[in-house]
This record gives sequence, C-alpha cells and structure tokens, in this order.
Amino acid sequence: MNAISLIDKQKLELIDYNCLDIFPADGVEIDVVLSGICGTDLAVLAGREEGQTGIIRGHEAVGVIVNVGKDVTHLRAGMRVVVDPNEYCGSCEPCRSAKTHLCKGGANSGLDIAGINKHGAFAKRFITRERFVYCLPDDMNWETGVLIEPVACILNNIDQASIQAGERVLLLGSGPMSLVAQLVLRAMGVTTLATDLNTYRIEFGRSLDLDVIHPDELELRMHHQNNVDAAIDTVGNQMGTAIQFVRRGGRILLFGFDGNYHYPLPVKHFLVNAISIIAAGEYNQHFPRALRMAGMLPELGKLVTQRYELEDYSAAFDSLLNDPSVATIKSVFTPNPKYI
Repeated sequence: MNAISLIDKQKLELIDYNCLDIFPADGVEIDVVLSGICGTDLAVLAGREEGQTGIIRGHEAVGVIVNVGKDVTHLRAGMRVVVDPNEYCGSCEPCRSAKTHLCKGGANSGLDIAGINKHGAFAKRFITRERFVYCLPDDMNWETGVLIEPVACILNNIDQASIQAGERVLLLGSGPMSLVAQLVLRAMGVTTLATDLNTYRIEFGRSLDLDVIHPDELELRMHHQNNVDAAIDTVGNQMGTAIQFVRRGGRILLFGFDGNYHYPLPVKHFLVNAISIIAAGEYNQHFPRALRMAGMLPELGKLVTQRYELEDYSAAFDSLLNDPSVATIKSVFTPNPKYI
C-alpha cells in the first residue's frame, strides 16, 4: 500500500509499505479516512525539529475498522473511530502512576508516538491496539474527528496552566492549533486575543467570531487593556512578545515547536513578577474528554480547508512550507476517499 515516509532529513517519499507483518491479539486494523498534517510535520521538513528517518509520518487520524484481533472486546469491523497516537506501555513506573505521558517503556525507552517514532497514519491502513482507539459519535463528521488529537493537546496545556473561565489569554500565532485552542477556550468562558501575519488566517478567525489581529496592532490594542492572565506561544519563537503582555503572576505557555529558537531568560523579571513558564509536554489520558469537548464545538470541523490524496504529498507540503500567504487552515490527506 502507499504511505508517506521520512526517508532522510527533511525529505519525504511515497513508499510501498506492508503493515500486516505483525498483528497483535489486541490489534485493530483501520482504513484511514483523514490524516491531518500537523505543525510538527512541517517543523521537521523545515529543519526546525529532528525527525526519525524511516518512519511513516502522520499522528492525527480517523478511519473505519476493517479487522480486529482475537482479544479485542469492544470494537468491531465497520466502526468509525479516531486514533490516539500516544501508545504508552501501561506497565512502567510512570504509567502505573497514571502519568502515561511520561512513559519510559516504549521501544525507544520513552513514549511510543505513531507518526513520530513509530509508523503512523500517512498511509491507506494503520494498525494499533484496542486501548488507543475510540469510537466517533454517529453525529460527528470526519473533519471534527480528525481534530480530536489537537483538542487533547490543547486541553493538556489548559490544565497545566490552570486557565479558568473569566480569564484573558493571548495566543501568539493563529494557525490550526491556535484556532482549535481559541474555540476550546471560548467554550470554557475564556476571553481570547490572537495574532497572525497571514491575512487569510486573520480573516478566517474573524469569520468564526474570534478576535484575531495582525501583530503590528498588538501593542496599541494592549495599551488600552490590562495585561493578560496567560500568553500561549503557538509559533515556538515568541517568548519575547509573550513576556511583554502577561500580567504579574501570569503564565507563559510554550506550545509551538522551533528547535532552533533560543531566548535569553531575564530571570530576575520572572522572579520579581512571579511569572510562570509552563511546558505541558504530551497529553495524559485526555482523549475521552477531548471527544466530549469536540462535540460541543460546531465550528471545529470548518478548520479542515484542504484535502490531498497521498500521491499529492509533494504539492501539499510545498504549498504549506513555501507559500506564507497560502489560503488554508488545516490540510489533511484522504487515503481512502471512498468513505467520504
């Protein structure tokens, strides 16, 4: 079958891959319907992050079950499902302490993540295990379902930062993850303000009644308001901006990925102003809650604006990486169009 693999640093290729070599007793084989292109994938191809070569990428996926192992009890062929890519071992000390996001029992002595350090879902079929598969509600469309994993990421960060209803949050960058965050936060009663350089993203956010502005407008806007309770850097290189606009006793969340970014930390400023820096890491058992939250966000599926077949991977990534004005929010692959 066709699959998209990272064959070298910053280089993808469409390969022929057989996923049926190993099928565990608790295995679940899935026809992938949508698989989302994540900012992490783009960071690897742009050289801002390391990527493990030889790995089929793709960690946001929904699909239809086509086969289950003999020990599977709650799932059956034909079910519409979403995949949790964070495959914790369940037996190491962190897992036994309900800290599955810190798992150290995987193949690489850490958390196994489909599409990151083990084969993922940029493929026609994907095999995982029963405990990492969740049924989609009958009334949830594929587009909403493929964003369950991003919602789980957002909920983890909200939890770690203890963001509460009535607070104000500044989001630096308004890409797909930021827009997911803005929708989730709004549903929680949090007031958001977001920035972006991309005119299309600004207008798209505003079409959802979100408050999104160009960064050049931020200083003037904040001049007439109190500093925010929390600032979220969804780009990965915005600490300098975040520190300007977060209140005393506030929080800065590190969310975006840019391994090349370094920031000289003004330690005294953080100490005197009691500002917390929060790096939430991977989510921990957030999928059931993310499913419930997604069902409360009717606009969520609208974020999927571009669809590509696996064979068009080069055009997809060329557009996302090389055209800063590209008119898209969330791009996905459609490995099995027959289900759409």
